[in-house]
Amino acid sequence: MADTVIDVLRRFLPRFRKEHPVLCEARQRAVWAITHCRTATLGGHLYGCDPCGERKFAFHSCNHRACPQCGRAATAEWVGRELAKRINAPYFMVTFTLPQELRELFFGREAKAAFDVFFRASSQALSETLASRRVLGATTSGFTGVLHTWNQRLHFHPHIHYLVPGAGLDAEGHYVRVKNANFLAHLPAMTRRFRRRFREELERLHWQVDPVVWTREWGIHIQPFGTGETAIKYLGAYVSRAALGDSRIVSLTDETVTFKWKDRAHGSRPRVETISGVEFIRRYLRHVLPRGLRSIRYFGFCHPAAKATRERVAFLSGRVLRIGPVAAESLPREAMGIPTCSCCRLPMKRLATIQRISPRGPPLRS
Repeated sequence: MADTVIDVLRRFLPRFRKEHPVLCEARQRAVWAITHCRTATLGGHLYGCDPCGERKFAFHSCNHRACPQCGRAATAEWVGRELAKRINAPYFMVTFTLPQELRELFFGREAKAAFDVFFRASSQALSETLASRRVLGATTSGFTGVLHTWNQRLHFHPHIHYLVPGAGLDAEGHYVRVKNANFLAHLPAMTRRFRRRFREELERLHWQVDPVVWTREWGIHIQPFGTGETAIKYLGAYVSRAALGDSRIVSLTDETVTFKWKDRAHGSRPRVETISGVEFIRRYLRHVLPRGLRSIRYFGFCHPAAKATRERVAFLSGRVLRIGPVAAESLPREAMGIPTCSCCRLPMKRLATIQRISPRGPPLRS
């Protein structure tokens, strides 16, 4: 049986806790959730199959966003909802990154505020760019931002992907759309706006950073994505999924972990890296976000509260609007927590409920 991420975490977390006894509240909760996910501690149900008599325990998931076992159903639900919200316009992926010197802002007591600054500065820069007459001229635009904090080697690399439809409404309420499906905006002007907005946010909070950062290159990347379907499915992998999937674990020993990664700097060439189990845990836990931070944010007519505006833009874009409830795609029964009999291949019936051992949840502090 192949090794999984949860095998790695459960094997090396006790050793990591001995070497790092003090963890912030968010990481404390993540460690507790991961180690107790789908165990009797969280309770569950007993299922049975009448024809063959097979019995199976199905323990509850922790549903923590850092847990590698959870998130499948939530991801499918998000992808389906976002696909239904699309308008008939070219879509683009706009990615904002920060210079290395600013990454220390995202650790410590002010980490949540730093991520909020990142979202505000990047979304304002994007909104101002879309409102420019030279770009789109849309005073009413819409886009969705998804925060992503890791790279292929699990190092901390915060960046925000924005899914941007190339259409909106101008100041008079008229529908406007990009002229070229493969071009959204020139990068230099957007980069200057982003850097200026970020600096204003830091000055407002009276945060001091190395002045050299304002002379560095601030990375923004724009990629056309056609109808947006591929981009939504790509972003779905970061919505409720952990930093590294089971398929990337190559081997596991008593001391080390070997995993696969893609070298983006050399044409996504496949590579293999072996590190100690404690180092793997350290890298993994660096991507546990502060409690209460919203890693997915909606702006303009893409916001759930702007449904009327979004439907107007969709109608003007030429998309057929469906009136009434839309049937959601059915998920596999395993994704909904209903096991299937391994013998009869039939859905099993719930026979009993197992009460959770720890009714009050994870401790706030050790």
